[in-house]
Parts: sequence; structure tokens; C-alpha cells
Amino acid sequence: MDFRRIEWLFLVAFIVIDIFLFAAFQRDTSGETDTTSARSADSDTTIIKEMRADDITFSSPSKKVGEGYYISTSNDDSIKSSLTSLSDQTVRYRTDGTISSTFKTAITGVDPKHPDKTLDTVVNNGALVLNGTDYYYNQQLSSRNTVVYTQHVTDGQIYSRYGEIRFSLTNDGQVTGYEQGYLANVATLREKTETISERKALIWLYQYNQIANNTKIVWTKLAYTRYFTLKNSSVYIPTWVIAVKANSGNNAGVLQLKHVNAFTGAILTKDSNVKTVSGTSTTSE
Repeated sequence: MDFRRIEWLFLVAFIVIDIFLFAAFQRDTSGETDTTSARSADSDTTIIKEMRADDITFSSPSKKVGEGYYISTSNDDSIKSSLTSLSDQTVRYRTDGTISSTFKTAITGVDPKHPDKTLDTVVNNGALVLNGTDYYYNQQLSSRNTVVYTQHVTDGQIYSRYGEIRFSLTNDGQVTGYEQGYLANVATLREKTETISERKALIWLYQYNQIANNTKIVWTKLAYTRYFTLKNSSVYIPTWVIAVKANSGNNAGVLQLKHVNAFTGAILTKDSNVKTVSGTSTTSE
């Protein structure tokens, strides 16, 4: 029995069902009267006011809808065979397909405020980092002790550890090593599909009680995150990634990332967004 073929049939069926449900949602929405649409806009405006009344601070979110793809990638160990081309480091290949590396000589003189000035050269050096030209410095995801580079695919960026390089930065400006995930054989599964607006994503996140009172929305980004995975492939979808920071309480000052499916508006969490495809349980990451 061709299990690979069966796996792909499940994958295609899952995508078709997802697209059908989304199309039905879009059709129902487009069939509304002008009066209903106006009421919806008024409702959104009211909710935005409620959010500000709850001491949730944020810049005016865009009402503009976007576009994105379902994209697939291979889950294989092709990067493993390339590890021997790396030098001046000790590299370990992990079972999840990512790699962990420790430099034999730390990279010094890295400016925490502008780490890319030094690390761009490292990333683009094929003897130090594999496929580095596919990554770009990401200030949003970086912190004082972690410098993040995200992989660019199709028309967007990957906001998932499976498509990132994460450098460890010490307080005295030394990079001791990195972790890397690389998405291979990226392909689009169908034509572009409309996504919800930043404003709608923010509203739905609030309505599902994912944004607490007295919180600041630090930034928002439409990027690709993993939706589900099979044995030999994974599917990524456009996702509104929303960074929030509580001003008080146990999580005060801690940056938390919230995820909203940009096709359907569903809230994506590791606990609730579990997909089972061909007997394999997966989560969005």
C-alpha cells in the first residue's frame, strides 16, 4: 500500500474542506445587506472603544484585508547531510529536524541595539550558517539575549522555530551559538486567498478573552505559522501574530505572542488548535 499517497490524499482533503468552509463564510458575508454591513462596522467601532475603556492601548489597526497562500514544506533530514560543510563550530542535529550549534570561538563585539550589523555577515557566510541568504534579521522577535532571523518564503516570513535562526547573545555582546530550523521544498498549494484585516484579528482576539485589561499591544504582524503536519510534510498558513504586554499582574512586562488564523479568524493555541490528520496529532507552532 502506498502510504505516502494516502497521506497526501488526507492532506488535500483537509485543505479542500478548510477552503470550502472559508468560501461558505465569505459567501454568507458577501450576501449581507448594506444595512447589516453598516451595523457590523458600527459594532467593530464600539468594540474598539470598549478595548480602550479597558485600558488596552494600541495604535489604530488597519481595516485593509490582505492575501496569502496555503504553503507546504518537506519534513525531511536534507539539512543533515549539509552539516559537514560548516566549520569552527560543534553542530548537533535534532530529531525534530532543527540543528543546534556552538561556536568554537565566540563572536564578539555584537551591539545589542543593532546586532544585525555584525550577524548579517555571519548569516550570509555559508561556512558558518546553512542557507543563510534565505533569512533576514527580525527585530520584533529579538530580545536582549536572543537575536532572531526569520526565513522568507513565497510572499512572507516564517514566525515559527522551524523557520528561524536564534542566536544566543551574552550580556557582554558575545554570540556563543545558535539554533536553526529550515523549511525545505516550499510550495504553494493553491492560488492566493483573502485574509482578515488587522483590526478584525484584534477584535476577535479581544472577544475571545485573549487580551486582558490594562495591556499594551506592542506590535502586530501577518506571517506564516505551522497549521498542521504529516509524517513527510507540513502546511503553513497566514497568521496574525499579535504581541501583547501586561502592565500589571504576574505577567507584567512579559511579551506574549497571540495567534489568529488569518483565513478564518480562529484563535490558534498549542492547547486548542490540535489537528489529527491520518492518525497523527499535530499542533500549530
